[in-house]
Amino acid sequence: MSRFTSTAVIGFLILLTACGKKDIADPCQGVNYNFQYLSFPATGGVYNGSIYMTAPSADTVTFSINGGNEQLTGTFTGLASGEYVIRAKNAKGCTDTVHIKIPAYGTRFAAVRQLVTGYCGPCHTGGAVNGNMNFDADESIVNAWDRILARTVAGTPSFMPQGGQLTTVDKTKISDWVNAGHRISD
Repeated sequence: MSRFTSTAVIGFLILLTACGKKDIADPCQGVNYNFQYLSFPATGGVYNGSIYMTAPSADTVTFSINGGNEQLTGTFTGLASGEYVIRAKNAKGCTDTVHIKIPAYGTRFAAVRQLVTGYCGPCHTGGAVNGNMNFDADESIVNAWDRILARTVAGTPSFMPQGGQLTTVDKTKISDWVNAGHRISD
């Protein structure tokens, strides 16, 4: 919309012009990203957690963590446990954020988590539920500590994983975690 105003001042005609911009759509309106990422816990109380952003991905997207400097990759390593805010920004300056939690794993739980991931899939991981057990979430492992111990170490009522027993070293990892308190922090 444009508006013209004229005013006579001592014999001179002054033409004042004010141009109002037409409403231009905000290029960032509705911008939100489908964030996809991998995150890994900080284990043993040290700064070894990490976040790897896998989407959005484009040569025009930059990332920052907790308001820090922008970088071209979505890789953040050397992280302590805690919550992080990852911001993605495109070439137009449009941004979106995601909150990602890096859990604190004790060294014993980390070893058990690795065993469960390696030996219990695909029957009890990746969304699969067999025998009413799914171990995708850390809490599900903690809550099933007694059943994990019974099936993998004692063989009650039969040994798991199917097809053979764990090694003595792996059984010891499970027993050590259970005896330490069977928590994520152990």
